[in-house]
Amino acid sequence: MYLFFICYLKPKTMKTFSIKFKAGSLELDALVTVSDRHQKFKVEMVTGEPDPILLRRSVTGEWSIENSGPRALSADQFTELQQVIENELSKFYSSGKILVLTDFSESSFNAARYAASLTRQIGASVLTLYHSYDYVPVATTPFAAIPPEQAHSEKESFEKLGKLKESLSQLVAEGTVIELISDCRTLISAVNTITEQQQIALLVMGMDGKGEIEKVITGSNTITIANECRIPLLVVPFQAKFNPIKNILFACDLKNVTRTVPVYPINVLVEAIKAQFSILFVNKTEEKTHAGAKTELENLHHIWDEHAVKYYYTDHEKIENAIIDFADEHQMDLLITVPKEYGFFERIFHRSLTRNLAYRTHIPLMVFKEEI
Repeated sequence: MYLFFICYLKPKTMKTFSIKFKAGSLELDALVTVSDRHQKFKVEMVTGEPDPILLRRSVTGEWSIENSGPRALSADQFTELQQVIENELSKFYSSGKILVLTDFSESSFNAARYAASLTRQIGASVLTLYHSYDYVPVATTPFAAIPPEQAHSEKESFEKLGKLKESLSQLVAEGTVIELISDCRTLISAVNTITEQQQIALLVMGMDGKGEIEKVITGSNTITIANECRIPLLVVPFQAKFNPIKNILFACDLKNVTRTVPVYPINVLVEAIKAQFSILFVNKTEEKTHAGAKTELENLHHIWDEHAVKYYYTDHEKIENAIIDFADEHQMDLLITVPKEYGFFERIFHRSLTRNLAYRTHIPLMVFKEEI
């Protein structure tokens, strides 16, 4: 079994969350805002305070204090604060909560089964099943009654979600809670609202078999959600069956990798899965390696060498073929890549080439956006 991860992160993403930490005998509440590729942290005891604590974390995990704020915390208390922030981010990015989209098709059921099985490997605390029956009522007054069609759709939706929950209950990890949500919101609006309100770390949806793949990959909900959702998206092909992930491959082209790769989320994911991590550098045949490649390679070693990473290099006329061939030959279970808005490596994630990959494999695809 092989698993592809195609990674996107929303540019200039900022995440805000609340924490509690000890300062001497006091337990303090604080609001943390994360920015600058998970390297800058603003800590406020009061929202909007003029002199917040500012912390910096390097890609290799070293913390420093840019501004200590007005409360004169001790070195030990700053260490406590940093550890609490680290734990919170780790809990989030290790996919503690998973949202599965379903339209009650067999492909969406397969994706739900895959996600349920995945909870056992990553220790997810919540698996939420969501269905949008996509009904937009026409109301002439603010107090118009709910139309019979909508009431029926809602009732039927929850009945089907209940049956799906029952079928997944034996697959999820012990302690994983299965929750149900159904409404008539548009899919993108619902996804972004639910993921933000419930702190969802991973979004999962299915992809139809070969006969329907053209429709799914180009222009439909999959592409729209891949472009618009704010968290990682795992797209599970109809043929994919879950097996424990043992080997992870990150494929890249050595162009601005260290400035755009979501290092922190990848590291947390790898550690949660407890798999071997390998990096594959892909270059198109007859295309010269660019001048900055050596520096990029050195930077990648600096970032990841402490994680016992294996490095590989390959040339190929077709990038998607190179990745699939390498993954097959080395029995990779999961492929991580970070498609770029501009540049050579974006070709593999052009819609037509994504279709080619999907036609050829039973490999789930995870979608992030690069960090800018």
